Amino acid sequence: MPTTAEVGRFLEEAAKLGEPITYGDVVAHFPDLPPLTEYWLSHPLCNIFGELDGEDHDNSRPFRTAIVIARERNKPGPGFFTTISRLRGIKLREQDYDALWLSELGALQKHYRQARD
Repeated sequence: MPTTAEVGRFLEEAAKLGEPITYGDVVAHFPDLPPLTEYWLSHPLCNIFGELDGEDHDNSRPFRTAIVIARERNKPGPGFFTTISRLRGIKLREQDYDALWLSELGALQKHYRQARD
């Protein structure tokens, strides 16, 4: 099973490249992970992503998990929005999701582009 740090480094590399990746891409990169099912809350990535989001929040960084999207939705899953709302203490409506995600994704790309330069 990959560690939180290993998944974090993988997401950082994806952020440096700038293009979103899918949850399936993350699972494919770490063959020890079980396949994705509709039971996200019981998948190991759920806890790993939660830990990464907590680290990013505590260090005032954009959420690395913003680079990961659900292929069928073309944006992160609902857990991303629940977590960002909880950690940042903001009340979100579903109609705010796209703007929030695009803002977070842009901040993430800028943060890691600067780290690369």
